[in-house]
This record gives sequence, structure tokens and C-alpha cells, in this order.
Amino acid sequence: MRPRTIDLNLLVMLEALVAERSVSKAARRMGLTQSAMSHALRRLRDTFNDELFVRSPDGMEPTLRALELANATHAALEQIERTIDKSASFDPATAERTFTLRISEYVSGHLLQRLCPILRKEAPGIRINAAHFTGDPREDEIVGDEIHVRLASSGNPEGRRERLRVLDERFVVLMRKTNPARRSKMTLPFYASLSHVKVAGTIGTNVIDDALRIRGLYRQIVFNVPSWRDARHIVANSDLVAAIPARWARDRETPLPCVAVPFPLDDVTFAIDLEWHPRFALDPGQTWFRALIAKQF
Repeated sequence: MRPRTIDLNLLVMLEALVAERSVSKAARRMGLTQSAMSHALRRLRDTFNDELFVRSPDGMEPTLRALELANATHAALEQIERTIDKSASFDPATAERTFTLRISEYVSGHLLQRLCPILRKEAPGIRINAAHFTGDPREDEIVGDEIHVRLASSGNPEGRRERLRVLDERFVVLMRKTNPARRSKMTLPFYASLSHVKVAGTIGTNVIDDALRIRGLYRQIVFNVPSWRDARHIVANSDLVAAIPARWARDRETPLPCVAVPFPLDDVTFAIDLEWHPRFALDPGQTWFRALIAKQF
């Protein structure tokens, strides 16, 4: 196939379809009608002799050929834009743009409440679409210009991505001020002997259990709860203890009668990563937004 015979507008539409995974959303992104985008998809399929997208319970899934073409198109368009305007910049005060966040539930309470007032004051034209990770492994893939803010993993998630560590925090043991355990030295065996609240599903707290198991120790989990805030309130009203990242143990807005002591293992930490697709590494708007997110930790 000779490249000069291809309608380059179709490639731009394909890039939008891959990013949005929906004909209607891609049409809105391109300022077209849904029927016009459907017609473009038919032409694309005929041009490349490939289905390009297959239907799945979660919408349109691009084929390998579609992903290859979309990635190449996006890279070419970025290069053209940089060549045309080498002074490309992003002015948050005047920009109108929507950023999409996929964010761990344990992080959203900390991050979103800090981002909102900054954006309303400094970047009033910026819109945020934020959604939690639900545990579906397909959500590990970074779709389009999504930005992921998530608990760090020791493994290597599938798919191309760039990553920035925005938080590397030590754990503390949180307990009520009147808890008798406060009078004892917090050794590892003593910690394991206590009754615990665990924030279920976090990578960090699972690492704690793994570290104890290696040493032949186990902790008694009395409560599994969905958030650090829940854990703090349970600790404040019971004889239970909780291993919590140091900054989550502090809450100036709703101070509780609790005290934090050092966690008895130095090699167990709580980390948060910021992730994005390499295609958007040089995007001025996303570069600004990623830096803003990182400042909140």
C-alpha cells in the first residue's frame, strides 16, 4: 500500500477511536457526527483490510494493527506540531482541557481535595474526570491520555508507560492514647501479638503480612476496612492497632485521641506512583498537570 494513497484524515480519526474506544465519544472529540465517524471507520477497515476494532463487554477493543497505526499517527502528529510551533506551551490560566485520572481509592481522598481549589483558582478552564481502580486487571492498561495515580507495585504492569515515584512513606503503628500497648516497646513479636485493623486490598498492608510470614509471625486481623480514615476512627474507639502510612495517621481537620509509634520493620514502605503513556511524555498540558499532582504529595 502506497502511503500517498491514504486519506491522512482517516488516520487522525483512527487515533481518536483508539483513545476513546467509542464511536460516539470519538465523534465528539473530533467535532463530527456519529454517522460520519462510523463511515470513517468503514473506510479505515477497507483501507487496511483489518477489522481494527472488535466488540467486547467493555466496548470496542482495538486490534494490534489499530494500536500500531494509532501510535504511529500520534507520534507523527506530535512531531508535526512541535515543528510548526517550537514554542508550544501550556497556559493553565486560559487553557480549556479535560484530564482523565484513574486513581487508587486510598489516594483519592488525599489528592482530589487538594487539587480542586488549586484548579479553580489557577486553571478555571480545566476539567477532571476521575475514576477509581476497581480491581479489574484490564484497568492496568493506560488508555489514551489517562494518568494513573496508584499504589506502587514491585511487579512490572503490562503495557507501555512512564512512571514517577511521588511518595515513599514509612508506616507507623497507630493506637488510642489510652491503649495499654503504648507502655511496651514496639518490637516485631509484640506488634504481631496485638489485635489489628487492616485496610483491605492495599499493596502496602499485604507486604506487612508477607514480611511477618517470612519471620514466622502472623497478626490477628479483627477488622478489614476499605480506607485509612475508617481504620483511624476504629483505632480511636477501641483497643485495636493499625499499620498506617505516617501522613495518613495525621489528620489536622479531624484530630483523634491517637498516638503513632515507629513501625518495627524499616524495609516495609508505602509508595505511590504516577504513570502515563509515553506518547504524552512531552505534551505541555499533561506535563504541567503531572507536576501539579506530584506537588500534592
